[in-house]
Amino acid sequence: MNKSSRREFVMKSALLTSAALLPGLMFQGCRAKKTGLPVNDPSEALKVVDKEVWFIDNLANKDYRPLPSDPRFRYYSGFPVIEKVQPVPFPWGKENFYSGNGGYLTDNVYLEPGKPWVLQLAISTPGIGDTWAGSVQYKVWYRNSVDSGKTFSALKQVVVKGYTSMNPITGVKIGRNGFNVDFTRPIVRASNGEIMIPMGTGRWDDEKGKIYSPVSGAGLFGDAGVLIANWLPDGRDVEFKFGGWNRIDYNQSTRGLAEPTIVETLIPGRFAMLSRCSNSGRPELPGYAWVSFSDDYCRTWSPFRPFTYADGGNFFVPTAHSTLIKARKTGRVYWIGNLNETNPNGSHPRYPLAIAEVDPENFGLIRDTVIKMDTRHPEIEGPLVQLSNFNVMENVETNEFLVVCTRIENGKSASHPSWYRIKL
Repeated sequence: MNKSSRREFVMKSALLTSAALLPGLMFQGCRAKKTGLPVNDPSEALKVVDKEVWFIDNLANKDYRPLPSDPRFRYYSGFPVIEKVQPVPFPWGKENFYSGNGGYLTDNVYLEPGKPWVLQLAISTPGIGDTWAGSVQYKVWYRNSVDSGKTFSALKQVVVKGYTSMNPITGVKIGRNGFNVDFTRPIVRASNGEIMIPMGTGRWDDEKGKIYSPVSGAGLFGDAGVLIANWLPDGRDVEFKFGGWNRIDYNQSTRGLAEPTIVETLIPGRFAMLSRCSNSGRPELPGYAWVSFSDDYCRTWSPFRPFTYADGGNFFVPTAHSTLIKARKTGRVYWIGNLNETNPNGSHPRYPLAIAEVDPENFGLIRDTVIKMDTRHPEIEGPLVQLSNFNVMENVETNEFLVVCTRIENGKSASHPSWYRIKL
């Protein structure tokens, strides 16, 4: 296919925002009536109002339109950069630091409403991030500001009250297994004023003396939890608490839990947690997203159940993160992720990229709100293309999300991110 033909194909494909994801299911339609919130007019249903699709193969691209410059999409801006390599008070002396600084809601930054207080988190490891060796050494750090991010305190290690720098939280020991926050989901302010930070760890196997790995070939096994932060009275520091790790059986997810995302439901103190799960190594298992609930502000959790449509029907999700996010203007809850037609095989397929509203009463996707932001373009992309690892911005005034995703395939990344403006 020549460059002109590819561009024509791309432009036609970009207009198909209401194509069906599942047989009989349209991506764009009226809202279901059972939402527990005022029902929007059908003309106000979720829809993609603008998008820029940018491929790995540059022959398929033409002129790139950068992310919308409207500053109202940025959750924050102008923060001093966290240096990528820094000294640490451990025998190895220094570590690699990873943090967000793009203004996304998913950058592990929290702004206290009505006050100039800012909490920002980062992770570090003496190894390389997002690798087996690096991830088991993850540590979490934080810094805070009392002047809306103009200046910050020095980075401090996150240590739960009553623990130590070498054992910063229950179940974690430095040099053995780590814990981390991810740059793919928002920090949540609870109705009681606490700051809820979803995080993960590798489950330690005391008997074998290594990270738990119950399914051959599936990889390391994780648990998920919520770090709870409370401001000191003057906002110059925070104190960390923790309830306990949420766990899932390997017969439900062969890699356990990772990259959890949380949201408070209509009932104060009742939280839902979704986590990246997997059927890697056992493709006969259903590749679901799994949901668990807490009725005590993220201290303890219920057994997991499949995350379904509000009508009880199942859908599938690969081993890829997804995000729950509550619109700040309306209080409606949305899910963003890779929604598969058929059972995935571990991490694939990581497309299409979809968004839908969550019914807050039974906590399932409202079927006729599901829309596809983007999917694989088979004339240009192979079956291993990834439309995952996205970030989210929000324009509260216009009630829009901006979802940003860089395409990846076979170790190659697109030179620019694709982006999608979603009217809520």
